[in-house]
Amino acid sequence: MKQLTYIYLFLVTTFCINLDAVSQNRIYGYVSDSITGEVLIGANIYSHMQQEGTCTDNNGFFSFQVSEDTIISISFTGYQSKFICLSDSTKQLNIRLKPGKELEGVYIYATKKITPNLNTLSIKEIQSIPSQTGKPDILKALHKLPGVQSQNEASALLLVRGGNPGENLYLFDNVPIIYVNHLGGFLSVFNPDIINGIDFYKGNFPARYGGKLSSVVNIIQKKGTSNKHQGSLSFGITDASIMLEGPLGRNANYIVTGRKTLFDYILLSATAIQGNDALFYYGFHDINGKITWTPNNKTNFHLNIYQGDDYMNFKNNTNAPGDENVNQISTTWGNWLSSIHMKKVITPNIYAENILSFNKYRLKHHQQSEYNYPDSRTFINESIRYSSLQDVTFQSNWKYSSFQFWNMRWGIKTTNLHFTPSKEYTNEESTKKEFKTFNTYEFSAYIENSLMFENKFYLDAGIRVVTFLTDSKIPIKYEPRVNLSKKAGAHLFSVGYMQTNQFAQLLFTSGTITSNEVWIPAGSYIPPSHTTQYALNWKGSFGNNLFQTEVGLYYKTLSNLSTFKEGYHNLSGSSDWSEKVVSGGTGTSYGIETQIKTNNGDWTGFISYSWSKTTRMFPSINNGLIFPFDFDRPHSTSINLSYKFSPKLTFNCSWVYQTGLPYTPVIGKQITQSIFLNEQGEYEYYTVLLYGERNSSRMKDYHRLDVAMVLINRNSEDKVKSEWTFSIYNLYNRKNPLYYFYRSSDSNVTPNTSWELGSNQDLKLYQFSLFPIMPSISYKYYFDVKRIKNWKIKTQIKEWIYYENN
Repeated sequence: MKQLTYIYLFLVTTFCINLDAVSQNRIYGYVSDSITGEVLIGANIYSHMQQEGTCTDNNGFFSFQVSEDTIISISFTGYQSKFICLSDSTKQLNIRLKPGKELEGVYIYATKKITPNLNTLSIKEIQSIPSQTGKPDILKALHKLPGVQSQNEASALLLVRGGNPGENLYLFDNVPIIYVNHLGGFLSVFNPDIINGIDFYKGNFPARYGGKLSSVVNIIQKKGTSNKHQGSLSFGITDASIMLEGPLGRNANYIVTGRKTLFDYILLSATAIQGNDALFYYGFHDINGKITWTPNNKTNFHLNIYQGDDYMNFKNNTNAPGDENVNQISTTWGNWLSSIHMKKVITPNIYAENILSFNKYRLKHHQQSEYNYPDSRTFINESIRYSSLQDVTFQSNWKYSSFQFWNMRWGIKTTNLHFTPSKEYTNEESTKKEFKTFNTYEFSAYIENSLMFENKFYLDAGIRVVTFLTDSKIPIKYEPRVNLSKKAGAHLFSVGYMQTNQFAQLLFTSGTITSNEVWIPAGSYIPPSHTTQYALNWKGSFGNNLFQTEVGLYYKTLSNLSTFKEGYHNLSGSSDWSEKVVSGGTGTSYGIETQIKTNNGDWTGFISYSWSKTTRMFPSINNGLIFPFDFDRPHSTSINLSYKFSPKLTFNCSWVYQTGLPYTPVIGKQITQSIFLNEQGEYEYYTVLLYGERNSSRMKDYHRLDVAMVLINRNSEDKVKSEWTFSIYNLYNRKNPLYYFYRSSDSNVTPNTSWELGSNQDLKLYQFSLFPIMPSISYKYYFDVKRIKNWKIKTQIKEWIYYENN
């Protein structure tokens, strides 16, 4: 079967090359911004004579077959349309559109192909959604879409159609990134200053994507301006960031961004000034860089670099003789990512992209305890815990455009994954514990066909073939993907089917930051998880395209799921991680999703609602009975509106409602005798809690209202010079539960544990809430590097102090 797959791909490739020889009158090229040179994703290219069109892909590239001596129009929202008269000699077009309003009387009928399960978001749409920090956050904006939920209020992690946080494929320009959070999930690692757009699939994604069960988030980065050096500087309540971009010689561009928290130094100073016995600070930083080189009109290379870390440090500030101990704890976790891309227009019909990438996530926890004795003797106990996942990938993706009714993609991918689930050791050799490391390989090939019949029916069919080499033999997996759509006027009806597998499992718990993300590979003990998904979808527009509406139904089954056994929350303390992990879990998720969007001049926004039900079943958990998924929220609603009062003032608001999360209730308590004697030689008795069925109760429903006001300062050329954002998170101060815990009515005890109780003490259920009403402010300044060099600092400061404006 493996040989047949290779023969099939070879025949398909040969067939495409032969067809290319007879293809004629095909134009191809790129569409970009005339000022910055940034590519325009989703720009429409349309022939009015043929009544046919196409649109640019994520690289701004298009390929379109036209008749002789025709006129095409090129359009993009927020830009002036352009018309070009073609001749027989016209082949390649590099089109640059000017920003501004469309010309009056010009109506563009080209329609971007509708993909049922694809949501495309621009950075402007993301910026219109208020956030806790006053700055846009990519992943938290996706929470507003139907079928997408968050783990909790403090987390930016995605839960898509009943999936786990580790079942989402995050990509930086088609390169996988492993860890996507800052501040324990409060923020995502994606800096909005470098983002050009987002492609988000929440199921039934194309065959070129694989390795995850639930969704695909592809972050498309900017390449940097080509005409001048410019940048921006911004400050918010969590971090400060800077962005620089510009040309490098005649054929190259660069863009660099960086973010750094400010409150880590504030925390350190505050603990020092207060005279506490400890010093503490916590923060993050990240750096993005991209260089693009275009030696000719058909080839370009680019280099991507990302590095981001979170760090938390604690140190006892006293070190006097006789102290019982002095502790120092430091934890660092984050990503390194680098990639090299080569994109090539082979012929007007064939476009290729080759990528070599390296990605590493690691978590390092270092703890040192120093014991000081009165006789000046010192004993130091040091321990280190380390976990990592390293990914080295090569992929080659090809796109072939034969006729207007038929397009094809195919490619291969090979990945080397090196797992270190946990490594622990101290300065005492006898306590050294090291888990087994795994070196695995994943090989995959895919082919996709997109067919159109009579401009009404669309068929997207593909298959991904993948194998995974580890300590045990895993059979070749076949992952079919099919979407059939019918267009009826302004409406599109579609049905989809998908299978996919996941070979790297994320063990995720709600424990401490240092222990809640550990990756383990599929193998002899943990089989690869699998999902099958069915979907029905309808998309339509009303009121002369004033409102866009979507309704979707899905049914999803999951198998071979893995999680921690009951009573375990991390892998520390044992050299065999399989003792703490249970596999063989199954699950189902089904629901309905709706969304209405509008773009009525100054009014923009959308309303989304989803109803769903998600369950899990593990043979050794909850007595083998089916229970609600830990993050099951049957009802979820989001209302997001934006109104533009003037070119300088915009108001944004967002209201969210979700059913409360499930939790496992206490149904009683039991007196238990200790197995140890106390100092008096007597047995002690303890009261332990008796829990009911897993997730059989629910917390209070979650809802909040966020508002934001954006003030824009424009220069004489009507370009944005600076922005002030004033926002209020949780405007009506709703106390939403983060978690519940039990406590005795007359005792201060640690939540969710067993404790010593008298027989007459009662238990009470308490709620912990995290975020009250939170006002925030952020400022962003845009600058031209050339103007800064000529900036008369003394004069500017004087004008600012004395409010002079010469």
